Amino acid sequence: MSTTQDPGSLIVSTLEKAWKDIQVQAPDVPNVIFITGTGLDKDSVRWGHFHASQWVTESGRLHELFISGEALNREPAETMTTLLHEATHGLAHERGIKDTSRRGKYHNQRFVKLAKELGLTWPEGQTSDKTRGYSAVAMTPETEERYASTIEALKEGRAAWRELGLAPAAEVTVKSKNTKPKASCICGDRFIWTARRTLEEAPVICGICEEPFEIME
Repeated sequence: MSTTQDPGSLIVSTLEKAWKDIQVQAPDVPNVIFITGTGLDKDSVRWGHFHASQWVTESGRLHELFISGEALNREPAETMTTLLHEATHGLAHERGIKDTSRRGKYHNQRFVKLAKELGLTWPEGQTSDKTRGYSAVAMTPETEERYASTIEALKEGRAAWRELGLAPAAEVTVKSKNTKPKASCICGDRFIWTARRTLEEAPVICGICEEPFEIME
């Protein structure tokens, strides 16, 4: 009987070990359950995602940490950057800090401040992205040196990965005839259609999340 570890199990155990290494440096980073799969979505790819309180256990709820198979196709240092990025979201959740808006897409300055605690920095002179905000934080040289053994372990534990490529063509859907722009709040499943001028004159607040509706670009 072979003692070789299953590739899927090796990937998850390697990611779990890397997360533990982060928690040693930043004890406020919460425990998570790792899942993997494809991150492809139409013409884009998601490297990772922190999703709070998704799993039920006998001792309470646990957060979910998704790392895509496509992320494992990159350099181990980039995978480590993704882990630190998602750990920043975990830290924000634990401290009750709103570090994103627009359904988690736009990363604000509070995210950058928290990311700095974990050894990530916003590249000097780089402007924020209109959609993702300050998402593209990077490891400092000091952080990369601190996690050198962890990055090497990620390289050794990369037993499988998914190739980068375009997702299958989406099914054709009938577009709405409503010509007014669509706006959403952070609930993610509540929408309104209204003129841009209406939202520019005064915010329209959602009665559930108490956040303003914003135009979906």
